[in-house]
Amino acid sequence: MRRDLAYQRLFAATTPFRARAYAEHFTPSTPSCSCCSRRWSDVEAPFQAASYSYGKSGQPEQVCLTCYTLRIPSEEMLGLERYNKTGNTVTPIYGKLGMLVGSGGIITPANTLYVTLPPKLFEKYRDGKLGQAGQLSTEKPLARLLALLASGELNPLEKGFVYIENWGRKADVLLRNLRPTLSLQEVWCNSEQGTTPLNLAAMLKTASVLVEQGLEKNAAQKTFWWPITAAARGQRNPQAFEEWVKKVPDPHALLSVLPDDPFDRQKLPTVLREIMPHLPALKPYINHQRQPTALAALEHQEPSLMPQQGSLF
Repeated sequence: MRRDLAYQRLFAATTPFRARAYAEHFTPSTPSCSCCSRRWSDVEAPFQAASYSYGKSGQPEQVCLTCYTLRIPSEEMLGLERYNKTGNTVTPIYGKLGMLVGSGGIITPANTLYVTLPPKLFEKYRDGKLGQAGQLSTEKPLARLLALLASGELNPLEKGFVYIENWGRKADVLLRNLRPTLSLQEVWCNSEQGTTPLNLAAMLKTASVLVEQGLEKNAAQKTFWWPITAAARGQRNPQAFEEWVKKVPDPHALLSVLPDDPFDRQKLPTVLREIMPHLPALKPYINHQRQPTALAALEHQEPSLMPQQGSLF
């Protein structure tokens, strides 16, 4: 895993955030960045550190410039968040990448940063340079990722992009685990809760098979997927599964392309909801093949010997 690539993308994409930051840079006296834990020789601006304190009473810590970027108030790139009034003093508070709760981001192989925001935050920051450049949107993070994928802005995939599912407020957790995505089979979802993989390739194949079988209207329905998602949570119901199989024209073709990871299976209706509107433009990324041997085996089985859920998850 080329983990450093994620930090390199973040550093390059956020250069404008640092351009007018007045934080003092100094030569660090610690072995590594206190945020991402990388050695000072390995960070993007080697042996340059900034001081950051957690709260008014927190002890100053030495962080690399990549990690410090998320703490920079950005008047130009994001804009005004609010005014803070203390007595007769009014202080403008500007947006920070590390304080965008419920917001996401994508950094392309060309090091272009796109940020997704809830509507209220979008209205606050739409006049900043990111907003003026069309790099802000109110889409959900995954929807924005799929739109960029469909438009070709994430190509070539092997060059790597960074997907941030939620910037949140816990920048340390986000930056400590930051990972790049090099394949749709393993899209790394970075957030303030940590980093988890998503097999987007399998999700795209699943969406394609649903369309082939005339089930596209069921793609985002939790009730349709319940026997699958429940089994993925360890709540197997053989009767519900058999009923589900009867509703699917070619169950083996569909089951053969589902993601293997039970956590991915639990996300099927949520992820497919975002995929379906973009599916026609995403066809170049879909290369599913049916498994004739498995399908033939199904056709020769007695109804009472239908595959049990335990063998499918």
